[in-house]
Amino acid sequence: MIQLRGAPHRWPVATAIVAGLLVAACASSPTPSPSPSPSPSPSPSASQVTTPTPTSSPPLIIPVIGRIAAGYVHTCALTSGGGVKCWGSNSSGELGDGTNAYSSVPVDVSGLASGVSAIAAGGFHACALTDLGGVKCWGDNLYGQLGDGSNADSSLPVDVVGLTSGVTAIAVGWSSTCALTSAGGVKCWGDNPFGGLGDGTTSDRSVPVDVLGLASGVSAISAGTLHTCAVTTGGGVMCWGYGQSDNPTLFTTYVPAEVPGLASGVTAIGAGLDRTCVLTNDGGVTCWGPNYPPPSGEGPLTARMVSVDVSGLAGGVAAIAVGGDNTCALTNRGGVACWGGNGYGQLGNLSTQSSVPVAIAGLASGVTEIAVGGQHICALTGDGVNCWGSNTHGQLGNVMRCSSSSIPVAVPIDGRVGVPTASSGPTATPSGRIDHATGPTDVVLRFDIGPDLAVGELTGEIFRPGAEFTLYGDGTVISRDEGEARPAAEGPVIRARPFMITHLDEAEVQALLRFALGAGGLGDACERYETQAVDYFGSSIFTIRAGGLDRRVEVFGGEAPFAALEDDLRNFDPASSIPTQVWVTDRYRGNLLEAGAYIDVGVLPDPSDAGVAPWPWPGISPEDFVWPVDPGYPQRIMSASEASVLGLSRNGGVVQRIYLLGPDGVTIYSFSLWPMLPDEAS
Repeated sequence: MIQLRGAPHRWPVATAIVAGLLVAACASSPTPSPSPSPSPSPSPSASQVTTPTPTSSPPLIIPVIGRIAAGYVHTCALTSGGGVKCWGSNSSGELGDGTNAYSSVPVDVSGLASGVSAIAAGGFHACALTDLGGVKCWGDNLYGQLGDGSNADSSLPVDVVGLTSGVTAIAVGWSSTCALTSAGGVKCWGDNPFGGLGDGTTSDRSVPVDVLGLASGVSAISAGTLHTCAVTTGGGVMCWGYGQSDNPTLFTTYVPAEVPGLASGVTAIGAGLDRTCVLTNDGGVTCWGPNYPPPSGEGPLTARMVSVDVSGLAGGVAAIAVGGDNTCALTNRGGVACWGGNGYGQLGNLSTQSSVPVAIAGLASGVTEIAVGGQHICALTGDGVNCWGSNTHGQLGNVMRCSSSSIPVAVPIDGRVGVPTASSGPTATPSGRIDHATGPTDVVLRFDIGPDLAVGELTGEIFRPGAEFTLYGDGTVISRDEGEARPAAEGPVIRARPFMITHLDEAEVQALLRFALGAGGLGDACERYETQAVDYFGSSIFTIRAGGLDRRVEVFGGEAPFAALEDDLRNFDPASSIPTQVWVTDRYRGNLLEAGAYIDVGVLPDPSDAGVAPWPWPGISPEDFVWPVDPGYPQRIMSASEASVLGLSRNGGVVQRIYLLGPDGVTIYSFSLWPMLPDEAS
């Protein structure tokens, strides 16, 4: 994955995340007659939805372009009067209202109450095409993507230099912008590290420059994160910028170049961070890029293009949109189907990601345009705008207490009243007995601060050895009380608080579940909660499998109605009459990390102060510790006898850190140990 210049400072989390944007070219289009759209219905649980055959086919729709636009975490839409409203993130002024305040409902873009024919949104900026053919932009301007000759962000729309007229379409990438002129030529400006502006250089531009070789003959444009593409009037595709293949050397150019195999027959194009997709005149969709592994594993770019199976979509494809995690297709019957990531419900359900199109429940007809952002999607219907997916910054445009929605929610534009999505599940403490599994490895209630890590700092702790609290079906509770003092060091062995084990009778289990589902907040919890502007690493995860629920609730940054429950489970303290003792197991998880780099920068202490022990396992080498799929460090499942060396398994076997001198006699490793829970298979 490419590290974007200047991008990490835009994320309100400690771990850098990089995502790309659509965006298809936005041009003025006639507004079709409104057609009714069915009310959203609860999303199915299956990973793929088949659209039922209607008794009579919905009418053919006329797709429009540029009436809605989705940036990374903000969204914009045209009003019926030709004005612009935006909502979501506003860290760089991308809402255009003269402030930097986030908004979860649409706000007017200053000075654009009318006279706009199309809009487009990128990473943290947006642009409008006026009825007079001029271009105005606002938001982030670190690389000159606003086109006003400066690098100063603007929370108000500014004129793009030299483009007060003569433009027919606009396309906005992550931090670049392009315009299609009435002569069929292309001009671009903004970020240019890999030639994405097409002027033969890698210099950023704060005013529009001509794309070499494309002074005419272009019918559509699309700007991705580091590359840009155009469809010619002959139906061919030209692209320029960073390589769009898993092998970047196959296609990287500072000036437009023909995409092999696509000399004709293309009607639409969408460019994103890790892929490009085209719609052909026979209704087919073809995509390529690092996100699409080549079928043969080798060969030229043409051998690495993947044809997306759209045969199950009723009516064929009329338009496509490419975003950060997803690609979507609009059928000519007005239905929407998407594929790709599903971490926030972007596929209209709560299942896993999909490489084949999934029909979005409630949007089988009546849609005329789709826009795909970083991890959210919006659709324009005859009734207005509906959005779904991530809502971490209010980009769904509706006042919601949840940080995501798999069900499209109405955005209040043009007097339309938005109705927040109702959460599923019970809303009150259940009366009577709460059913739950009863097995000794059946997880009924769990609290886990993740991801599980094994690094001890000079100051404080970053040490999260598995779930902090687990209630099993037979009443067994295994927990760590974070309120307890940490055990004293034993030579080079830095111990951590042990896991404790206790057993609750059924009445005590029922009381705990009643609290968790009622006052604890899990009974009607959303699946995800996130902060909007706080640096935070990791998350708190609640799992509840009781009372008919099987729910996983993830909280980033602590902003959720679970403070009382978290405090109770984080510092679990059963009644004094209930016996509690240190939990001892026969399986442990050993974590091994080369410590040199962390010692050099002061994250880990000097071994001469902490002490170093010799490598204790003749039959185990450092290579036997392997990287896990989830965040963490190289691990190995260890038996009780392997964990007992150097006294590591004493006091429950929770070791925060011990330095080990590797078998080579040179490399110093930081080793930590903790017991595996009864339900953990690996």
